[in-house]
Amino acid sequence: MPSILNNVTAIAASRQLGVTQMGLKQAIERLTTGKRVNRASDDAAGMVAGTGFTAQAKTASAQVQAYQNQYFAAQASDGYLEEATNQAYRLAELEGSGNSTSAEYTAVLALANSAAALGGASSSATNSSTALSAINSQRSTLAATMATAQSNANIKGIEGENATSQADTIMGADIGREMVNLTKYQILMQAGTSALTNANSSSQTVLGLFR
Repeated sequence: MPSILNNVTAIAASRQLGVTQMGLKQAIERLTTGKRVNRASDDAAGMVAGTGFTAQAKTASAQVQAYQNQYFAAQASDGYLEEATNQAYRLAELEGSGNSTSAEYTAVLALANSAAALGGASSSATNSSTALSAINSQRSTLAATMATAQSNANIKGIEGENATSQADTIMGADIGREMVNLTKYQILMQAGTSALTNANSSSQTVLGLFR
């Protein structure tokens, strides 16, 4: 029997429209951001875990860059030592030809020591033998530095990839599912609006009793 106190049907339809509107808004947001979790209300625990993995990925990425910088710095030093090695070879030639007291020998020795110093090696060599000894010792150290830096960069790169994958699994939206939800909520909005209109029209039936 029609009631003039409350239109319960209209109230229920209006409430359900609100629920549908929220679902539609969420589907649109997920499709436009690509993220399933856009705020804590979407999944508080997921947000905690997802942001944690994202932070790990960013840390790993910065560490990769730092290790790569170490590698290239060592590589640059090794380049100086390569030049120092070439000068040491020239010293050996001058020594072999009996010109170890020549002006050229003095100049080449200075060049060898200068290049060695730029590469981080001892710059107090007095002949080809001491020059090569200092150079080779430093190049061995640099080789270890480069190998370690490259390995660490690879390890941190893997850690970053794994953390990013875990973050995406937790935070990323299922685009196919959200497209289905979008269509569903659009249909429900249309149907719900029509139902609310019909529910509100019942008041006209009550008014008709007074005619």
